[in-house]
Amino acid sequence: MSAPPQSAPPPLHVRGIVLGPSGFAAQGREWLALFEALGLKPSLHGARLGSIDGGESLAEQELIARCAARRQQPGGITVQHVLPPHFAPDPNAIADVVITVFETTSLPAGWGPHLNRADAVVVPAPPIANAFVRGGVAAHRVHAIAPPINMAAFAAAAQTWTGQPWDGLPPRRPGVRRLLSVIDWSMRKGMDVLLPAFAHAFEADEAELILKVAPHANLDRAALQQHCQDIVQQHSRSTAPTVHVLDPLLTATDLPAIYAGCDVLVLPSRGEGWGRPVHEAMLMAMPVVATQAGALATLLPDTHTGYPVATSTAPVSEAAAAETPAFTGQCWWEPDPDDLVHQLQCAVRNPVEARNRGLRAQAHVRKLCDHSSIATAFCHLLDGISAELIR
Repeated sequence: MSAPPQSAPPPLHVRGIVLGPSGFAAQGREWLALFEALGLKPSLHGARLGSIDGGESLAEQELIARCAARRQQPGGITVQHVLPPHFAPDPNAIADVVITVFETTSLPAGWGPHLNRADAVVVPAPPIANAFVRGGVAAHRVHAIAPPINMAAFAAAAQTWTGQPWDGLPPRRPGVRRLLSVIDWSMRKGMDVLLPAFAHAFEADEAELILKVAPHANLDRAALQQHCQDIVQQHSRSTAPTVHVLDPLLTATDLPAIYAGCDVLVLPSRGEGWGRPVHEAMLMAMPVVATQAGALATLLPDTHTGYPVATSTAPVSEAAAAETPAFTGQCWWEPDPDDLVHQLQCAVRNPVEARNRGLRAQAHVRKLCDHSSIATAFCHLLDGISAELIR
């Protein structure tokens, strides 16, 4: 772990999304843990994305309580872990750093000038930085810094797992490879493309699909599973493979058990601000079939590290814009259904090559998301802001 900034930094206050089971909240908790590990002793005003409680491990709960008990000090820097339109300059801070994401090729009108009120905007990967600059954020304000993640938990699981997967998974069937997709149910995640492709690619005795969906108050898991199976049955050319829909509320410490019980991760997403499930699967040396949409191009740069699915840039559909109004008028990455079928078959039917790609992906993300490098980059950013304030 890198040392804190060379000059004594101003007090650090964190405001924004750190609560709940969403991937964005989990990312916020990882940033908070990094700041604490650097000895910055941040204060915290935490918020939740969505209405579902939970998802924090015991260690994360203790970290949140410890930081929330600290009072915001005057003359400090506020780190805002929020979605772009929710940023507002902190009147009690001398500078604002926004850590954020977005999932299309640019930003909605007005967001760029709004974010230019921040001293720095941190995004997870160069493709997202390019989208923000394209959307009007000043290039000198945008910094691509990969988000921290508890690599030790996933790496240890990958090396020492004894074969006991999460007990909520259905029993394994001999000879049947298991695909996993960790999603929320939205057009952006590409389930409308995945289910027909899965049906076209495999028969019942060859593969099955686990859909780990985000818990939602209005989700009827049994009805969703039947809906998914009906789609697969409709598109199957022979005996339809099986889909299992799971919606448990899991913490970060539970997730390795899900990955350990499956063989291949698949995410035919139309846009990702980071792609945390891809990151987690790669840390466990799990082969990944995914688009290179948004930040996924950084996680999955080529066929050396996985199975990238061909895409073409296309306008966001009206149905997707109705789900997420901020996507209206934007463009994203449309997956090629035929190539998705091909990549799925390659990953499932060639397990030795898939394992090799998984191992190379593990080495890639360990280097990409090395905590010391992330800490150094962020502390360098704080040093730069502090130097500007002194001038």
